[in-house]
Amino acid sequence: MAVPKYDEKTKTWRFIFDYQDETGERKQIRRKGFKSKREADEKMLELKNEVNAGQYSSPNTLIVANFFEDWFKTDRILQVNETTYYHNYLAFKNHIKPKLGNIRLQKLTPMQCQRFVTGMHEEGYARNSIDRVVTVVKKALDKAIMYKIIKDNPMRKVTLPKYVKLEMRIWTLEQTMQFLKVAKDYRFYCAYALALYCGLRKGEICALRWQDIDFEKKELAVNQTLVNFGKTIKQGAKTSSGVRRVSIPHALIEILKEQRKKYLEVKLRLGSRFIDMDLIIFNYKNGKNIFPDALTTAYKKDLIKANMPHIPFHSLRHTHATILIKENVNVKILSERMGHSKVGITLDTYSHVIPSMQQEVADTLDRVMSL
Repeated sequence: MAVPKYDEKTKTWRFIFDYQDETGERKQIRRKGFKSKREADEKMLELKNEVNAGQYSSPNTLIVANFFEDWFKTDRILQVNETTYYHNYLAFKNHIKPKLGNIRLQKLTPMQCQRFVTGMHEEGYARNSIDRVVTVVKKALDKAIMYKIIKDNPMRKVTLPKYVKLEMRIWTLEQTMQFLKVAKDYRFYCAYALALYCGLRKGEICALRWQDIDFEKKELAVNQTLVNFGKTIKQGAKTSSGVRRVSIPHALIEILKEQRKKYLEVKLRLGSRFIDMDLIIFNYKNGKNIFPDALTTAYKKDLIKANMPHIPFHSLRHTHATILIKENVNVKILSERMGHSKVGITLDTYSHVIPSMQQEVADTLDRVMSL
């Protein structure tokens, strides 16, 4: 059995003991610089217990950046879809690598992780943005624990900024109708109408096909979505509940019929050059899909032309839901229409509408329960 030895030159204690790793290879653990034999004994016992429990991580010079690069290529790519992978790697490239990348993985401390999180907060990043970056770090370091490179996950010990729910930016019913009237001649008028009349997500709009429209039943089917920044049309939707049928009003049916005329005109004009993907929102040059970023860019310009207050494109969907809630549409029906997996998501997302409805509740009680 290994025992600590006294070094006359340094006047300190040191020890060496052998062990077998998981592959059966013989290895040694060396430690020195202890002021007393008791201190050396305690450390040696601690290390032996870690080895016996399979929790020992041998020292190495692997830095955070190199481990993350390997984790992305060999592990993360198997766990998530292309869009999530892209955003995760962007978080690594823009935040994690510059601030933590050069630190030895085994030397990464909770204090360094806390400074990293606090730094993002001081730079003005929203809590949701910080959450997304921190989640990537946590998942990668969890894998490092599984590989027995580190013992614990220092990012799981940090304190996150207090969550402040931002006020949702939406239009009133009057502003919505004003925009729909002004935007009739805009290139992407049909896309805006699909968002405001049906609450569809951008990716759902860009992947919607003519075969998904049932003009007789006055409904459309959400069966696929555009992902990977416009490169891939994926069957299904964001969630399993996202695959749904949505009833459409007469006003939108007329807009879709007009869009259909444009589609057939471009198809006839381009002839064999037209790549028929059956898409409602299509590229006038070749018939293929529109990149979501191109739709967003055009939308921003159209808001300026229409002299409308700026709200994100996704807020057109929120505007649609808010209008229906104020018109007392059943929340369960609305939840299914929006493609939410749970009614609770709908209630939480649009809780901002509830305070303004309190007086309506009081008025109803006066009407049905007056003495």
